[in-house]
Amino acid sequence: MIVLKFGGTSVANAERVRESARIAVMQAAPRLIVVSAASGVTNLLLDAARAAAAGSSRSSGRAVATIHEIHGEVIDGLSSDQERYGARVTIDQLHAQLDETLAEIVQAGELDSRQSDRIVSFGEKSMSVLMAATLRDRGTPADHVFADTVVGTDDRYGGARLDRARTRANAQAIIRPLLDRGRTVVVTGFIGHAPDGSTTTLGRGGSDYSATILGAALDADEVQIWTDVPGVLSADPRQVAHARVVPQISYDEAQELAHFGAKVLHPRTIRPAVARNIPVRILSTYEADKPGTVVTREPLGDGIKAVTALKGLLLLTIDVQEMEDLAGAAAGVFTTLHTDGAEVAFAAQASSRRRMTYLVDQVTGGCERLRTRIQAVVEEFEAEVNCTEDVALVAAVGAGAAGQPATIGKMLGTLEREGIPVLALSQQDANVALVAAVPEASVQAAVLALHRELVEATTPAPVSTQRRRRRGSLLDEPIRVG
Repeated sequence: MIVLKFGGTSVANAERVRESARIAVMQAAPRLIVVSAASGVTNLLLDAARAAAAGSSRSSGRAVATIHEIHGEVIDGLSSDQERYGARVTIDQLHAQLDETLAEIVQAGELDSRQSDRIVSFGEKSMSVLMAATLRDRGTPADHVFADTVVGTDDRYGGARLDRARTRANAQAIIRPLLDRGRTVVVTGFIGHAPDGSTTTLGRGGSDYSATILGAALDADEVQIWTDVPGVLSADPRQVAHARVVPQISYDEAQELAHFGAKVLHPRTIRPAVARNIPVRILSTYEADKPGTVVTREPLGDGIKAVTALKGLLLLTIDVQEMEDLAGAAAGVFTTLHTDGAEVAFAAQASSRRRMTYLVDQVTGGCERLRTRIQAVVEEFEAEVNCTEDVALVAAVGAGAAGQPATIGKMLGTLEREGIPVLALSQQDANVALVAAVPEASVQAAVLALHRELVEATTPAPVSTQRRRRRGSLLDEPIRVG
């Protein structure tokens, strides 16, 4: 079974929805499609909800009217009168539910996270209806399923945690029978349901995450993430114009790239696939004949695959007087960072075991507030706290290569030649990534130089041309789309 996920730009309008449907039906059945909301719709839904909470019915109404136009354009693109009528009836019902929820927000005068999750779900729900109708319009039996009847979560609205056992049971009970009957099933991405049945969202990267969640729950052969880029790139093309597609990376490499700033995948996306050893393929609906990138358990080659960067960080260092104080001080630091909602990009300990270094995302109040907060919790250890703002992280990712002395030397030598100071250095996850903290003002030059020396100077990894078969050799052949 194949799971295909289409992002917002891939379903932005009638033309893109039809193209995504064409791509989907070229894949062998059984197949399950996961869809995002049409590009821009989630933001419009949130604009409408915030305006309703502020009592601005006019602004809320304008946002909703734009959503109606986007969905109406897709409906008008259907050739069958029956499908147009059916889609319009169902979409009108969803829009009516949206209006009712917005009216409740107006009456309450506030927007809470539970209501926000329900509001944004209408984007994915509407697109699942429209994609299923488009598939039927071209002769493919299809049904839509709302994921808030399938994907079980807790009640952390806005960033719910997955309940794997409940999700697997629901997927086998609701989706599996439809697949067994030869239906193509279209499921909403991004959303799930709390134990009380209320709609939740999975947070950033939630639609891709939904695809691998459902792939794992249904024992898929492959998960395909269709987006607007031709695969995982060796660098951000906005920073490196000649960045190239990486044909194959491992799960570990993909997670490190995502963690250190690559935008194609969210770190959580890979986890369900890892658990079931399911390959994940990244492809572009705009270049559907290209093989993209396949993410598998084992790495291909031992060179640096990509260079990525994460900006807007704080560099925090803690120096303790005695080694036996290190654990207590570290506990206080991590507790404070967790309380403040700060994400730790990496943490390292000096060989002396008296200094701890943390790279964290920006927190409200910046270094001044953070230093004060940390100083209070490590005061008993007579620790010295220092904090530097406007720091960026550059990561060279490639299984094996990151741990080789030659690679480390080449990275440091390249940064030195460019006149870029290294504020901290760390190896990550069994030598999958080599990470350096640099001044944010130098990050562009650092990425360009490291990409030139560590990626462009190496021979591209070979790409297999073996014909694609089920499971065993599924990983090796570029996908066929017509």
